[in-house]
Amino acid sequence: MSKRKGGARQGALLELWRPPQGAGEPVGCLATTYTFGPGLFDEQCLARFLDIESEPNREDLAFLLERESRLGGVYAGVLVDHTQAGVEHSLRWDVLPVRIWAGRQHAKLSLLVWTRHVRIIVGSANLTEPGYRSNHEVAASIDLSPKESNPDLAAAATSFLRKLLSFVPGAADSPPEVRRAEEFLDDVDGQISGWNPSRLKGSGRQQLTFTLPAIGEEEPARSSLKEAIEACRRRGGLPSEAWVASPFFDAEDVINPTAESLCKLMARGEQRKICFCVPAVRDGNTSSIPRLAAPISLVRTAEKHRATVSVEMLPDVDADKNLRPWHAKMLALRSSKYSALMIGSSNFTCAGIGVKPHRNAEANLLTIVDHVDYGREAGQLEALWPAMEPVDDPETAEWLGTRPDTEDDEQMMTPIPAGFLSATYRAGDRRQIILRIEPDQLPADWQVHACGQSEGEILSKGEWDDRGRLRIEELDWSPILPPDKLLVRWDDHEAFWPLNVEDSRALPPPARLEQMSADDMLLILAATDPSAAIRAWAKREQPTDLFDSDLDTAEPIDLDPLRRHDLQATFLHRIRHRARVLAQFRANLQRPVWGRQALEWRLTGLVGIEALADRLVREFANANGLADEALLTLADFLIVLHQVDYQPSDGSLPKVDFDEMFRPFLVRLGDKLERQVGPHRERVSEELMEFWGRVLGRCRA
Repeated sequence: MSKRKGGARQGALLELWRPPQGAGEPVGCLATTYTFGPGLFDEQCLARFLDIESEPNREDLAFLLERESRLGGVYAGVLVDHTQAGVEHSLRWDVLPVRIWAGRQHAKLSLLVWTRHVRIIVGSANLTEPGYRSNHEVAASIDLSPKESNPDLAAAATSFLRKLLSFVPGAADSPPEVRRAEEFLDDVDGQISGWNPSRLKGSGRQQLTFTLPAIGEEEPARSSLKEAIEACRRRGGLPSEAWVASPFFDAEDVINPTAESLCKLMARGEQRKICFCVPAVRDGNTSSIPRLAAPISLVRTAEKHRATVSVEMLPDVDADKNLRPWHAKMLALRSSKYSALMIGSSNFTCAGIGVKPHRNAEANLLTIVDHVDYGREAGQLEALWPAMEPVDDPETAEWLGTRPDTEDDEQMMTPIPAGFLSATYRAGDRRQIILRIEPDQLPADWQVHACGQSEGEILSKGEWDDRGRLRIEELDWSPILPPDKLLVRWDDHEAFWPLNVEDSRALPPPARLEQMSADDMLLILAATDPSAAIRAWAKREQPTDLFDSDLDTAEPIDLDPLRRHDLQATFLHRIRHRARVLAQFRANLQRPVWGRQALEWRLTGLVGIEALADRLVREFANANGLADEALLTLADFLIVLHQVDYQPSDGSLPKVDFDEMFRPFLVRLGDKLERQVGPHRERVSEELMEFWGRVLGRCRA
């Protein structure tokens, strides 16, 4: 196979998170990883998924507001191994720890959903800086749209993610973060159900293969290797050739169970050929003897099963000689009738491919192409392998044994005791931290501490005993801002406890948002591109010292002769301008919305209708000599809301569902504004108050 390798195609994994043309509005994403870098996920992956144009390092205010405004109507969550889950993260998205007994949550599968597009990313890269920027990784994307989809692949992905949710501590009690993920997956299944299945094209077929431990008595354990071999068998018999590329292996010295399982699943009565592609240690040693970071039991076990074995060394630099540690996992299978390639998260280990009871959660993509006359797919599949240096005599090589499985050089974290199930922050007027505890699995003595601007112990074993050893503890939290994260201490150990929010809509807005006026907010809500309007506002509020070519070529405002006659100050101009903006604001409200969560964010989000109403009332209350004009603006605002005529489209929220949410909201908003305006009625004329009353009556009709 070596001679047919043409070198793998290079590409940026982060670009897979960008929406394709015509994808529509973002709906949500759910990703899985073993190790986790929240900064990469938040500032790079989510920013691309949401199509945020602000740069976090240059435009921190614009990025913050753009992200907050777009995330409110979108679901985002990460399923991460419980040993890596206690990280500081934005409460706008969820971290769901996965606890697998004697195994890991090791899958790297991401489900990205827009209103008119779904993308499934399967690969070997963790959601970390090394995984996405420096390692040699492998990944593939599966794209579905209303006109062309693969319902089997989509169903397999959502089913796997649901199974992972069952391993989240306390999942049986449906904590908010688990419930949100389940609802998102339900919505995805419903969205795809109406899409047209793809017509089979070419000679290739794809399917997802998984490794999973058994779930109760009804869900048997799964093996990625066995599922891949079975798919090949159905396609054209068992494979007679195999190529394995993995950065990690089991450390058995005599019999290697993974190599033995592969041999037993290959074709009988034919000459088996296996090539093991293993890491090499190249630390400046000029010795001609290859030094291989793998156990020699791989070769000897395969030879014992009468296979012809070859060995090749995985590359650790790219074409530009930059160091790129090999982290990809690849398994090629071949017979006279087909070529197959499985890529994903499974190392060539017992836990990775699923050949013993103790298994990880793994996700892989298998592609099988038929050998047909003049077909190019098989060659294209084999060309995905990089060029590798062969080991001429494996018996004389220096076999160093497998290197430690420390993915991405992560610092191994002490796992939190199993008795600490989930922690939830309840925002709002009465702020609380809700802890779910399993008493039978707690250490003898422990304390839970809050970390961040407000630090300190919030619960100890002694206090918990005095409070009645409750399974659900609701602890009052007085600071305005939530903790950054929670820290559990017991014996001589400590570990972070993931903290998620009960309802992100109740979180306090960023402090800088208070500087936004009603006019600013109205212009954003009326803009054709609200994100661009947010960036423009943020640039005015937080000017940068960096060179801006647009500003450099602009005409200085002070030299504009029209500045001598400030049209903005005239009453008539202000009324006409605001009327045009309100008309565009109404048009935006009438546009299709993908679901109830997105609509609710339009109504009550950080830059939403209710927030705009609050600012208009505040400006009315603080108006000096312009109270009549301010109240007229507030009345026009309610009239525009009453005139909203929602225009749904295919796949969007139906009109009956929109009205079911919007009309009661308008009534509640009118009642709230009536209470807020009432104390200031003496500041406006009686005729204007009568008009205000008629407007309120129309909103209640």
